[in-house]
Amino acid sequence: MKQNYKILVIICLCVVCISGCKDVKEIQHLSYATAIGVDYKDGKYHSYIQLVSFEGIARTEGQTSEGSVWVSEAVADTFEDSFFVVYKTAQERIIWAHVTTILLSETAIEKGFDNIFDSLTRYYEFRLTPWVFGTNESVEKVLSTPGFFGQTTLDTILHAPKRIYEQSSVIRPIKLQRLAREIFEPAETTHVASVAIDHTMWEKDQVTDPKILLNGAYFIKNDEFKGFYETEQLNGLRWLTPETVRADVAVQGDNEDVEYHVVFEYPSANVEVLFIENTPKFNIQLDVTGYFVNRNVNETMKLQEIEKKTKETITDEIKNLYLLGVDEGVDFCNLEHELFRKNFPAWQRLKKNGDPILTETSLHDISIHLTIEHTGVKKNPSVDIKDIR
Repeated sequence: MKQNYKILVIICLCVVCISGCKDVKEIQHLSYATAIGVDYKDGKYHSYIQLVSFEGIARTEGQTSEGSVWVSEAVADTFEDSFFVVYKTAQERIIWAHVTTILLSETAIEKGFDNIFDSLTRYYEFRLTPWVFGTNESVEKVLSTPGFFGQTTLDTILHAPKRIYEQSSVIRPIKLQRLAREIFEPAETTHVASVAIDHTMWEKDQVTDPKILLNGAYFIKNDEFKGFYETEQLNGLRWLTPETVRADVAVQGDNEDVEYHVVFEYPSANVEVLFIENTPKFNIQLDVTGYFVNRNVNETMKLQEIEKKTKETITDEIKNLYLLGVDEGVDFCNLEHELFRKNFPAWQRLKKNGDPILTETSLHDISIHLTIEHTGVKKNPSVDIKDIR
């Protein structure tokens, strides 16, 4: 009886396992979406779905074929309906859990983020961790631009922005969950990195090879589009961004030629809010530590002079960014948000009365504590003050 009981249990387990696996499909019979693009034209949403072939992801020794990328385009009255248009030609079930990038056109950003975010968060397969970028070029072409060495777009800035950001921190990449939080946070101005296609920088076998380029950022406040600004206009932003890893400064000599380059890592900024004659004023305190990376001319500038000129350069970058924001009505430095968090009654009073919060004189002071640790000639040697002061 005991032996018969064991056999019966085994048979039951086998039946359960077989019935439980009848709907499981092999991975080669599923389509894995890796990016979603959104455009808004002529009152309709254009959605783009990026699929990447497996040979472009898993490479074996001796493999020379390049991975393939498919990009669909569907048009519908709403963002959600456009997905059902894609399903008509999908061939296999699309899995959305592996989407790592959302690319928005400039017109889609202007239209508003609310509808897009609502659709992405209601379906259980979508995650809140994809990177979000904007572009004023063709969404389809950007999603189709490959990386180097036959790699797919999964090995580009679109899908792995932190790698290049850690080497040169220009525009902070942002994930969907953080963007959603900052867009709807009172008094906060957030930004989305913008990408374009560069057709001149790289060549492959003496033939132009286009690559994705970070060319600026789109700024949004409370789901209101505030505009696009190029990278060169946003140099001061890196000093106020907590995620900044590595930033360089070119130090000019007396003849206005660049004499030194200094690299700073992990700058730390703090904003102090004070009131002078019932008017909000802001002090920015910046702490930076860096090292020399090269010297361009054979003149020796003393360390004190280098530190002075470097502070002046960083100060000018922050001031120029702030004044640009005052002229354009964009709070690049997020000083209003600092007032909102640190003195809410004052912020509420100013908003109720319609008084301006940021004027040309609201930025009261910028103080920089700067340390140059070593010359970069050897690994971490200290600067010899006696030799260069």
